[in-house]
Amino acid sequence: MIIKAPAKINLYLEIINKRADGYHNIESIMHTVSLFDELEFEEIKENKIELSCSNTELSADKNNIVYKAAEQFKKKYNIDKGIKIKLVKNIPMGAGLGGGSSDAAATLNALNKIWEVHAGLKELESLAAKLGADVPFFLTGGTAKISGIGDKVEKLKSDLNLNFILVKPNFGVSTVYAYSKIKFPLTNPRKIDKITACIDTGLLGCENAKALFFNRFEEFIFDEYPEIKNIRNVLESFGCAGLMSGSGATVFGLLAGQENLIEITKELAKKNWNVWTVSSYKNSNDFVF
Repeated sequence: MIIKAPAKINLYLEIINKRADGYHNIESIMHTVSLFDELEFEEIKENKIELSCSNTELSADKNNIVYKAAEQFKKKYNIDKGIKIKLVKNIPMGAGLGGGSSDAAATLNALNKIWEVHAGLKELESLAAKLGADVPFFLTGGTAKISGIGDKVEKLKSDLNLNFILVKPNFGVSTVYAYSKIKFPLTNPRKIDKITACIDTGLLGCENAKALFFNRFEEFIFDEYPEIKNIRNVLESFGCAGLMSGSGATVFGLLAGQENLIEITKELAKKNWNVWTVSSYKNSNDFVF
């Protein structure tokens, strides 16, 4: 079985407060896009987990979130079978695109199907939340309002079909570091209601997105990483609605149309940045047998 694990972008991200346990409550809107990691699963006779990864910078042992997902799934459902997993990484690390979380969710979905456990979404969400705050969202993907520490998922009804350019500099940003830079009280706290209503009615376009897109992390990250801010400025100079995704380092631009796409990508490529053109992706974790 082969499964595609999509990247996500944050169309909106506000930090609400810091909790007593050290985590932060957030409000966000996540949206899956057509940049994928790929995972191949094969049952083996030995009762163990074998993991290999195309990116040698990423560990392929018990420290890998894919391994952890498989291990937790086996333990939860008393599975005494073995699995071989090949992970092909296309989603960059330290990018704010949720690649690791998506891989973990894909693993839970795949093993649920392979071993015919028939666990429901609520059960899988509970297991996913133990692996990481963003993992529950990727079990279904699409567009959703996220709250809590990122573990509460409310699917939005709208059927968005948007085109984006993703641009990442040749470095990543640590999520832990990004959260350490947050200072309270926040300047002009934002409300999620307007963009949520716009998405629900299917009226999100490039022009109103420029006013509605928001990411609180930009306030703390742009000063530390001016190149990320520069990427956003370049995208906006082409008429895109630009925003950093997650805690960085990727910036996405919502295209008003496809007319100048080639011109934009050529110009961005000159700057030695990593560039992908993607579109909305609705069905998280598509299977290929």
